[in-house]
Amino acid sequence: MTERDLIKLEATIRNKMEEIKKQRVSLKDSGIGGLMNSLKKVDEALYEKIFLYYNTMATESKIFK
Repeated sequence: MTERDLIKLEATIRNKMEEIKKQRVSLKDSGIGGLMNSLKKVDEALYEKIFLYYNTMATESKIFK
């Protein structure tokens, strides 16, 4: 995976997180899990950084109610 593909994947994940936060789409329907797994295989450090943001977003917006 090239650097450009990695940047594109990160942007897609962040956009999906914003959609989830605004409750436009559910966690299951967003497909974010598959994207996060792809990211974890390619770049573990970036995955950890995004996962921390994901956890914060999920707890603050109370998605898992």
